[in-house]
Amino acid sequence: MIIFGKELYPTIWLKAAYIMQKITKKHIFADGNKRTAYIATKLFLMKNDYHLMVTKNEGIALMLGITTQDDTEKVMLKVAEFLKEHSKLISG
Repeated sequence: MIIFGKELYPTIWLKAAYIMQKITKKHIFADGNKRTAYIATKLFLMKNDYHLMVTKNEGIALMLGITTQDDTEKVMLKVAEFLKEHSKLISG
């Protein structure tokens, strides 16, 4: 997203974290927001040649962490760092 000529989320990790956090926190659907956010983020990373490599428990902890924290940039930065640390470039 570019505003006034500046990219708001310049890295793939920030973009992915934004997707995950906003779908989770804005309650777009009556049910399934966390699952949708997780899958949408995984698909976004896959389309950009990355594979998110987390265990089921790590994924649950990540999503519950987003749910229980405020919708802030600080949280988004933590999520972005987590995604970066737990993703692997898909060689192709």
